[in-house]
Amino acid sequence: MLISMENNMRDYQMEKEAREKRILAYAEDIQNRTLALSSEIVKELVDERHRQKMTQKDIADITGIQTSNLARLESGGRVPTLVVLQKYAAALGKHIDLKLCDKVEE
Repeated sequence: MLISMENNMRDYQMEKEAREKRILAYAEDIQNRTLALSSEIVKELVDERHRQKMTQKDIADITGIQTSNLARLESGGRVPTLVVLQKYAAALGKHIDLKLCDKVEE
């Protein structure tokens, strides 16, 4: 009986560790996809800023976002919040249009 309980506990622990690894991999995948999508939007915003001959300082003055934070945003190392993207777009006379879509299987 004791051996059976030990085996059950070991099996449970192994399954728990495997489940945690799957969850971490899934979360990392979501983060990477979100970063890729937000990078596309940020690139469009930066391109529009350049077309309008505006500086990061101009955007900072309009939005209240610090120029150092705008520089980090534009470098693409972080996933920006929707509020920040909307502020940036509004400063350019644009808006962000969101829609909910079915997941595309790869």
